[in-house]
Amino acid sequence: MKVILIKDVPGVGTKGTVKTVADGNAMNNLIPRGLAIAATPEKLKELEAQRAKQVAETTRQESEWEKMARLLAQAKVTIRSDANEKGQLYRQLPVGAIAERVTKELGVTLPADAIQVKKAIKSLGRADAEIVLGKKRIPLVVFVERQD
Repeated sequence: MKVILIKDVPGVGTKGTVKTVADGNAMNNLIPRGLAIAATPEKLKELEAQRAKQVAETTRQESEWEKMARLLAQAKVTIRSDANEKGQLYRQLPVGAIAERVTKELGVTLPADAIQVKKAIKSLGRADAEIVLGKKRIPLVVFVERQD
């Protein structure tokens, strides 16, 4: 019997694949446990439409990230933070603060998880970070200055 897997099933296959399994396994195990559905022509068409939609969305997202990457090439931001006389920050600079500065200074809205710092930012001066958009990694220079 042909089934469409709804979840990953060890020894059978991964989510979204169409598999031919024994009738007993499908009827007594996979379908009742919600791991698979019968591969009817209508369900197969739905699966193909869903895959096409996912491919189109991925292509659109990659195109958007490509535009952002061009805007963010050689990006630099400046952040002000409280620090002691030795130039040490009172608290580690959060990645969310960097994302906010990128939005304000460069006009590009990024989620905080798109920014990765190479080393925790705990002092004044220059720090290197990266903006990760899909497979693209864009260098970002963060300058930390003392807040007046």
